[in-house]
Amino acid sequence: MSRPTHGLGDWLLQRLTAVYLACFFVYLLLHFLMQPQHTFQEWHDWVTRPVMLIATAIFILAVLVHGWVGMRDVVLDYVHAIGRRITVLSLIALTLIGCSLWALRMLVQVSG
Repeated sequence: MSRPTHGLGDWLLQRLTAVYLACFFVYLLLHFLMQPQHTFQEWHDWVTRPVMLIATAIFILAVLVHGWVGMRDVVLDYVHAIGRRITVLSLIALTLIGCSLWALRMLVQVSG
């Protein structure tokens, strides 16, 4: 890479979030394969369980962190002009913040 790296911390964070995302997807897949027909009320009761809400919140956080680390590394590797780099990173950060606020609002609506 063409920049000083943050080293093992970034690598580990990227891998840990990837593992959590994969495990969460496998859990969802198995859940829906084992119980394919849900009424809305059954689905709502399952989604609003505290454990599921926490797991979903961690999933959302993991997606955001995974996306930020990956996109930041790509931008730092391929966008060399400082002004453009700051602009692109700012746009990515604003987009991820917007996505996190939207997801938080959805979790609050579902749980409330």
